[in-house]
Amino acid sequence: MNIGVNIKGDYCFTFMVQTMFINEVIQFKKSNLITYVGEAFFMNRWINDEFTPIESICLGKGTINPRKSDTKLSMQTIEKKCKMKVDIVNKRVMLSCDFTASEIMDTTEIGVKNSDGKLISHDSYAKIGSTILDNTTSTVHLDYYFSVSTGSIKGNWKVSNASKNIYRIYEPNNVVGVIENNTNSGYVRKNSINELVNGSYYYNKNTKDLYIKNSKNSDPNDDEIIVQTR
Repeated sequence: MNIGVNIKGDYCFTFMVQTMFINEVIQFKKSNLITYVGEAFFMNRWINDEFTPIESICLGKGTINPRKSDTKLSMQTIEKKCKMKVDIVNKRVMLSCDFTASEIMDTTEIGVKNSDGKLISHDSYAKIGSTILDNTTSTVHLDYYFSVSTGSIKGNWKVSNASKNIYRIYEPNNVVGVIENNTNSGYVRKNSINELVNGSYYYNKNTKDLYIKNSKNSDPNDDEIIVQTR
């Protein structure tokens, strides 16, 4: 059985917005890119101390799309040390820090660094401007997550609907992703069996059945299908 580990980065800005008419919390969530240096960081931290621990979150005003080869933000404007804790239940590391409205104004990119200044992850987002910040009552809170999921190649797929080439297996662990190893393509998650199209999956949390329809609309037992669980 081949088993792999996948690291995924996500972040969430939380704004407390208050005006004469509203008083609400607005959240902006997005996933980010793990750089080549970030991949080396995670792999080496498991076996040696070549890399120092994660230490800070940085923001910038660059407009270039992130690349895995990035070693710094395009135009960094601020960097802050973050608080860190481990969430064992959800298999993730949580980073958090606060920014003032002026520090976050007009920023368009975000990254995470270790204490040696190596860029672990990088992402760009729509400019955060005065439209939302003018009514922000306090600091803007940022949560950053690195989630770990494990994956293994699954076989013995059983026919669920022969006419539509839908197949299934029993998977007791919560499925968070499906990858077709032959093409390195990730499947799109659907909310029901009826929604399945080529290159998609549906996981029934009640019955623990995983249904897929591969990218070629054929028998998935001829492919290497990696099921990621958490």
